[in-house]
Amino acid sequence: MAVIIAAAVFFAAPATAGPYAYITNQLDDTVSIIDTATGAVVKTVRVGSKPAGVAVTKDGARVYITNPEGKSFSVLDGRRHELLASVPVSSGPLGITVGPTGERIYVADWYEDEVFVFDALSLQQVGRIGVGQSPSGMEVSADNRYLYVANRLSNSVSKIDVNTLAVVATAEVGRHPFGLTIDRGGKRLYVANVESDDVTVLDALDMKKVATVPVESLPYATALAVNDTRLFVTNQDDNSVSVIDTGTFEVIATIDVGGKPEGVATHPDDRHVYVANWFDNNVSVIDAASLETVKTIPTGDGSRAFGRFIRKNRWPIVITR
Repeated sequence: MAVIIAAAVFFAAPATAGPYAYITNQLDDTVSIIDTATGAVVKTVRVGSKPAGVAVTKDGARVYITNPEGKSFSVLDGRRHELLASVPVSSGPLGITVGPTGERIYVADWYEDEVFVFDALSLQQVGRIGVGQSPSGMEVSADNRYLYVANRLSNSVSKIDVNTLAVVATAEVGRHPFGLTIDRGGKRLYVANVESDDVTVLDALDMKKVATVPVESLPYATALAVNDTRLFVTNQDDNSVSVIDTGTFEVIATIDVGGKPEGVATHPDDRHVYVANWFDNNVSVIDAASLETVKTIPTGDGSRAFGRFIRKNRWPIVITR
């Protein structure tokens, strides 16, 4: 495997900047980098062909972007915001995630029905795991013990031991699961089912179904906010985000956003939720306390941002109106 490395000079980001949101623009082969402190795109970086998936390390130092048509993933310097490398994968890399230690990169291949595992330092492949059909969204538990994979065409979720790289459990969910989220305690797993218009809630330990929550048309991806008490779900065909109370498993709000919302991620302040809108080429910012859209940020053509496109280290806070 040949890894193409780009030369780069490292330096720290300005003290007033960030954290950054990295929005893949699938129709113009770029990533829009939003400084969340100012609410503006500060740089646009060209990556591989038809970028889709995003993963950011806990410290924000590295950003990984899948390029499905380029059969590769790109590595960005999260401080300089330059392309560092392009790494060949296989026939259809889509979902991508990185564990809390940042040592491994996991890439879901849509066509191969496998997850490819890469060493983050050498960018060499160190393993591959057979899962269900058309793996897409992935999450690693906060204790770095398990990897969870949504298998869209198998209507299931695989649970993988990251030490042995073996599937230890498989759970049936709704029709065509795509995006998923695990809570910070490693207890609950939330799965967006595109074709059954609902969210499956699983016990992340025994993989048994806890609840099924109906939402709007074509739920795509999920993100937790407000101490994991609220789940935000993008509804592609409804141009909205459903908000689920994770204590009662009831929808407490439906928020209008842009056209064809897809990727969703929570700011480290645990209050602001960012939504990439494919048709409108922009990002909506939702206040998780007031449940209102408070800002819209223009990005690029076909903003998808599938994955955790803002660094993940959230912490408990108390929000008041």
